[in-house]
Amino acid sequence: MSTTRRIIIAIVIIAAVVGAILVIHSSRRGGYLYRAGTSGDKEFTEGCVPFLSGGELLANFCQKNTTGLAKAGFKDKAENKLQEGWLLRDVLLKYIKEEQLSPDTMVVVSSSSRGKKAGLTWKDISNEKNKIILALSRQGSLKLVSTMKDLDTREKWVQDIDRIEILKK
Repeated sequence: MSTTRRIIIAIVIIAAVVGAILVIHSSRRGGYLYRAGTSGDKEFTEGCVPFLSGGELLANFCQKNTTGLAKAGFKDKAENKLQEGWLLRDVLLKYIKEEQLSPDTMVVVSSSSRGKKAGLTWKDISNEKNKIILALSRQGSLKLVSTMKDLDTREKWVQDIDRIEILKK
């Protein structure tokens, strides 16, 4: 094998390795290659989230239940990314009448896989300024995000939600 041929093979191998590294890096960071490789809207695919009230199952919130709910969103402070989903208020009102909720009714949103939960009052949830949203993650699960103080950073958000419980006083 000639020296020229060895150099060409080496250049091709190096270009392939560099290209693979760039593609993997871009997909992990949600860059152009990731966005170009995923088409359309993100879908809620990780299964249904049970809604409980007083220990009883009211319903399971699934992708099919999102039809008719208006989407809401905001750009987060840390990464300036759009956090888009459904207002928790609208989702709750799909399963329970507003007359049954008092301002101090607690709603606990939790994730057993992350060991996190957030307790919110109906007063906070019903305040549209707080933008308490069940947003879609890249993996298709739901996360609780908000612009409300004490829930306005990524560290405080509840990701991979698997339970929403209404605690009445």
